Amino acid sequence: MDPTILPRDQVAHHLAISTRRLLAYERRGLVQVMRSGDVEGYSPSEVRRLWTVVSLHRDAGINLAGIEAILQMQGHLERVCRQLHALAEQIDQAIADEGVDED
Repeated sequence: MDPTILPRDQVAHHLAISTRRLLAYERRGLVQVMRSGDVEGYSPSEVRRLWTVVSLHRDAGINLAGIEAILQMQGHLERVCRQLHALAEQIDQAIADEGVDED
């Protein structure tokens, strides 16, 4: 078994939900399952995502469609932040290059 795959039943136990609920999240596309040999489970990053899904669903009472929208917006914001960071680096480099040319 690949040590980076956390088996579905163990994840369900630690999150205090049923494996059936995890399968529903998978069918909805909220999380991606991995397979290694006979073991199906989740990567550590998917377990973090599952924790978010479970928290929003169970604790905040948000339905699966709402959770899907939240996760999509979160992904979009992460992409925008990466783009802004790259742009800031380009601007910093342009400023540094301009300073070198003045000497």
